[in-house]
Order: sequence, then C-alpha cells, then structure tokens
Amino acid sequence: MAIKKITDIYPGYFQKSKVFLYPALNHKRGTGITPIETYLSWENYVNIADLKLVCIYYLRDDDEFNAFEEKCLLNNPLFEDYKEIAHDKAAYIFNFEKHAEDFHHVIAGRYSEISENLKSKIREHFGASTANYAFVHSYLYPGEHIEKYAEFLTSDPKDIPDMVTLLSSVGELCSKPNLEKEMLKVKVKALDLKNLS
Repeated sequence: MAIKKITDIYPGYFQKSKVFLYPALNHKRGTGITPIETYLSWENYVNIADLKLVCIYYLRDDDEFNAFEEKCLLNNPLFEDYKEIAHDKAAYIFNFEKHAEDFHHVIAGRYSEISENLKSKIREHFGASTANYAFVHSYLYPGEHIEKYAEFLTSDPKDIPDMVTLLSSVGELCSKPNLEKEMLKVKVKALDLKNLS
C-alpha cells in the first residue's frame, strides 16, 4: 500500500493528545465512534502532571455506543474515571502512568522519541492510505522528511541546505502542544437532587 506524499506543511493547530496519545487506547478504526475531542488536562480537575488523557464523547443510548462504552472505554486497562458534563457529553479519563515516558515526550513536543510500541499503534490508527498518515509519519520519523520540509519552508532553492541544517538541529517537524488548547474548560454536571425523590 503506497503512502500518500506530503505536498505542504499541515495548516493550523491540531490536538496533539488526539494524534499521539489517543491511539494508545487501542480503539479500532472504523467503529464510527470517535471522541469529540481529547485533552491533556482539565481545569480544576486534572493537572497535566497527573498523566491523564481526557476524552469527550457524546452520550448516546443505542446498542452501538453502549457496546463501545462497555468494551473500549469502561473496561479499557487505562480507564480511571467518568464524569458527565453539560449538553449530553461525558468525559472519560484514562491514566497514562504506564506510558509516562511517552506522555512526557508528547508534552515536550519530542514526537520522534515516542516509543516504537506507541508509534506502531499511532501508524495503525491512522492507516497508511489516509492523507493524515503522511503527516503523522513525518512527525514520528522526521529524519526521513527534513529535506521535503526544508523545500516547503524556503522560497529560494539555494536556502534549502541552511534550512535542512536548522531543521536537523531542532530535530522535530511538529510544534509542541498548546497547553491552553489541550486543557478542557467545562464543569462537571451537577446532580439535580430535587428530582431524585
């Protein structure tokens, strides 16, 4: 299967937690159930130092979601907690202490230093035939892609060698996580105790 080629630098920001940590949960592609978003922390609840991945899902009451929730979320070896939040959504919290080194690499933007085990899960999660796979592969294995990125980043071909030198000294082709964007900022849904009787 041919890997698609990168034709430009990925535009804009994307959640680093979703690309580099979510695949560690081993959720198979193609289920049709994906998180709305993922986060590295949760304001007033989970600190980034806690090594947790917070995944937000729409709450659904159908057989497909109930089976996914039971098998892939609540019985996931990394599952730690569940909190309902407003608007029929819930936060599922996963403990990454067993993957502490990889978690720290992601926080520091050292994606090339992620363990081969997690890199394999990330590659499998994205699938080699997808457009995003080419970008993800370049972030995990930057040495194979530095010259191409140097071409994208320079307008004059004679500047390419200097850009290759610069990118090689940086060692990564993807920006660090924006910790503000990687922080969930909602409150836990309060129980309505008046309606329980």
